[in-house]
Amino acid sequence: MAEDPSTDPNTDPAGTDSETDSNSSEPATGDIEAAKESAIADFLKTVGVGSTDELKNIVSEKNEADKASKTDLENTQSDLKKANDNITDLTSQLASLKASNAVLKAGVTAEHVTDATILAQARVSSGQAKDIDKAIKDVLKSNPQFTGDIKTGPDGTAINNQNISNPNSSITKDQFNKMDYGERLKVYTENPDLYKKFTK
Repeated sequence: MAEDPSTDPNTDPAGTDSETDSNSSEPATGDIEAAKESAIADFLKTVGVGSTDELKNIVSEKNEADKASKTDLENTQSDLKKANDNITDLTSQLASLKASNAVLKAGVTAEHVTDATILAQARVSSGQAKDIDKAIKDVLKSNPQFTGDIKTGPDGTAINNQNISNPNSSITKDQFNKMDYGERLKVYTENPDLYKKFTK
């Protein structure tokens, strides 16, 4: 009786010969690793390094250098901002000192220097005056009390030569004595020195 071919241990059940496996088109694992190492070695030669560790060190050093450069740039920008802020502050202080000096030269009393300076600078910055000298003249015109030459009446209003219509300097003591209360009050307001002279 003939043997059943399906029970023969040397026969491949799929009908393929065991030699065919060794001739298959897939490369062996060792061949793949060799090809990979060869490709990596070729790449490393192309970039001019000898190993992957050397390449990693180069990349790491480059990253550190970039961080340092960024920090240096940020520090430089911070220093530059501080310097610009100092320049702006000093420029402002210089302008204020120049304005205060001009205010003092214009005859403003010490107690009004700050007020006159602020008002004058505001006129220049708003464009109401072309320069600080013109601004100071305008400020003193509207605030004559800043120079200290102004006398004030009993109600606190400034009295100067422009707003005294009749200083009553030509009246006599006899005329003063004949005045009613309202007229005497006017003399007191317009010419306090004369009023004191007549009331002694």
